[in-house]
Amino acid sequence: MIRKYIKISILRGSLLCLLFSFFFGLNGQIRVNLVNTDGAAITPDSLRIFSSFGLIRTFKIQNGGIVVEQDFRRLIATERHHQGLDTIFPADILPGSTITLVLQPKSVFMEEFVISTTKALSRLSRSSVSVSLLKPYLINNKITSDIGNVLEQIPGVTISDGQVNIRNGSGWSYGAGSRVMVTLDELPMISPDAGAVQFGFLPVENLASVEVVKSAGSVLYGSSALNGVINLRSAEPESKPNARVSAFAGVYDFPGRDSLRWNSGRRGNHGVNGYWSQKINNTAVTLQWNALYDQGWRKHEYNHRGRLGMRLSHQSARYSGLRYGLNFGAQQSNSGSFLLWQSYTRGYETQGDGFNYNKGFRVNVDPFVELKKGNNTHKILTRYLALENNATSNNAGSDQSNGSSLLYTEYRFNKQFKNTGITLGATGMLAETHSPLYGGKQTAENSAVFFQAEQKAGRLTLSGGGRYEYYAVNNNTFTKPVFRAGINYAAGRATFLRGSAGQGFRFPSMAELFVTTSVGQVSVFANPALKPETGQNAELGLKQGYRLGGFKGFADLSVFQMNLNNMMEFSFGQWDNSGFPGFKSINVGTGKIRGFELETAGEGKLGNTLWQLMGGYTYTSPVVANPGFVYARDSAGQQLNFVNTRSDTNNYMKYRYRHLFRLDAQCKYKKAELGVSLRYNSRLLNIDGAFTQGILPLFIPGIKESMQKAGTAFVVDLRAAWLIGKQWKLNAQINNLFNREYVGRPADIRPPRSFQLQLVWNLR
Repeated sequence: MIRKYIKISILRGSLLCLLFSFFFGLNGQIRVNLVNTDGAAITPDSLRIFSSFGLIRTFKIQNGGIVVEQDFRRLIATERHHQGLDTIFPADILPGSTITLVLQPKSVFMEEFVISTTKALSRLSRSSVSVSLLKPYLINNKITSDIGNVLEQIPGVTISDGQVNIRNGSGWSYGAGSRVMVTLDELPMISPDAGAVQFGFLPVENLASVEVVKSAGSVLYGSSALNGVINLRSAEPESKPNARVSAFAGVYDFPGRDSLRWNSGRRGNHGVNGYWSQKINNTAVTLQWNALYDQGWRKHEYNHRGRLGMRLSHQSARYSGLRYGLNFGAQQSNSGSFLLWQSYTRGYETQGDGFNYNKGFRVNVDPFVELKKGNNTHKILTRYLALENNATSNNAGSDQSNGSSLLYTEYRFNKQFKNTGITLGATGMLAETHSPLYGGKQTAENSAVFFQAEQKAGRLTLSGGGRYEYYAVNNNTFTKPVFRAGINYAAGRATFLRGSAGQGFRFPSMAELFVTTSVGQVSVFANPALKPETGQNAELGLKQGYRLGGFKGFADLSVFQMNLNNMMEFSFGQWDNSGFPGFKSINVGTGKIRGFELETAGEGKLGNTLWQLMGGYTYTSPVVANPGFVYARDSAGQQLNFVNTRSDTNNYMKYRYRHLFRLDAQCKYKKAELGVSLRYNSRLLNIDGAFTQGILPLFIPGIKESMQKAGTAFVVDLRAAWLIGKQWKLNAQINNLFNREYVGRPADIRPPRSFQLQLVWNLR
């Protein structure tokens, strides 16, 4: 009987997963002995490890054999080279052999893998750009039906009116045009008309991880990735069935200021999230659902919605390496929106006609095919996304109903050589929108080719790539080539230095080009002459692993600079001869954002408690490069530049923060869990002067006062949980614990304190 000794790291879960999957691939069982470095035998009923995407997996040891609950064959081609698998795992091991695994701590911090940076499996520590990884523990333990509420806990990330900001790369643009690409399973999930992120449509019930790339991602992701990329990854089914169902209910507390109380009783919300998944032979199936009934905390604002989803994939038994499937999601909603308050005194009441009611329907259908042959992978991904909104408002002259659809297809080829990995691809997109808002029907088409390569030479990893993009809206066409390069150097066992430089771009959305509407006292005008905006991003970073007893984590320090050219921002002026001023998207010139970020994350045992931690501080200095640059003249002949459209006398860009702080910590002791989330945003450095002076303050009073009194946000959320047996858990949560009053953007006071209870059932 063959007996081998293999030294591996208990902290490098991907190698352990790989060895187990290699064993499992043989016909028959292999006896496994687990020992410490001192030779002491380990005889657990099961072994917990971390998989490539951060999920804890359990490998049960039964009768000397291993039952593998997750298929890790996708990792083998990459990991054979990275981990030296061929040299440490002999090929002559046969079924019935005995293997002794010596578990020897080797790495200081838990290794993680991501997809977003290369569109292929890669190590987070060897990335040349900053990437934050949001673990499922926070998604599952925060009582919410909106992933946006969890994303705001990531260092450097803010969300305003559904628009994502990373490191202050964007301001507030009335929900039109995102500089951050948000994807679900690597496919875009932003609306084809306004370029708005569909947060309410994104699933929260069955995510394996969320990856946040904090750098220009246009080489791989195209337009809207100017400021970064957020990729949500769905969890894959396992051979045993798995399911989770959670139901919650809660109430909004009364605000601390009496004048804000517009209702006699407390408003409530409740919802349910759930999924069931299993891999049956070669077919993997996931069914998932969520529903929300939220009365809202402001007058005329509410959100009622329900979503169903399915993920289906099949591994061909006839053709080796062939996998294909279909993902599907559909949502029906009924909501009321809030844009501007009555006044700062009555901040939870909307202006007389400054609201609308909307009945919406959303659907995505995503067929895909994947073929793996050796180190070559071919993948075709497709998404059809359609949105219909039937809107009614108190303003008879403004029909805001709209509909849009998008067909997106991507072909991608990945190849792994001995020391080199390459990614090649092409994308195509067709989109249309129809609405009185956009002057009828508008169409857009987009195509691109891209490549990226990664070269490893010992401790050094070099990467680079490029993209050429074509975009057309009606008769307007735009083209743009962009490039990026990066370097990562493993200076020590747990020390990694990195540097990167990349270009990004964003084409104007159809809403920015064609929308003409009014909400309350605010009008918005079309600008068909709008030009694309471009940017450059540079970064230097250091990632250092650390270990404190049984707690393992990393600290990451980065310094960065973003240059934005031809920035698209809404500017206030007299844009026609009607006599009514309003906002219009204009190319306003150049901005420069410099700063640094310190981030940490980790988990592990300290004594008898299990801790999980994520947090960071972000400092930025976002300035307008040429404040006196005249970027437009309105119909009255007035010159518009930054100096005469800002609210303050400084040269800081509008709707940006200087200081951001995020912290989430969770502690588990026996059956009890306790968690706390902190979020701090300093006061907005500048806003549109139209909100603080001139005619608008007469109709929308109190914005300047609110920025002075409630412009700084420091919000504390508290949560606790109790495990009831093996399958049940009871969660309790208090959001905005101290009932802090703060504004997120002009005329928008954020929610008061709220209370939620949640009951969770897990199949296993």
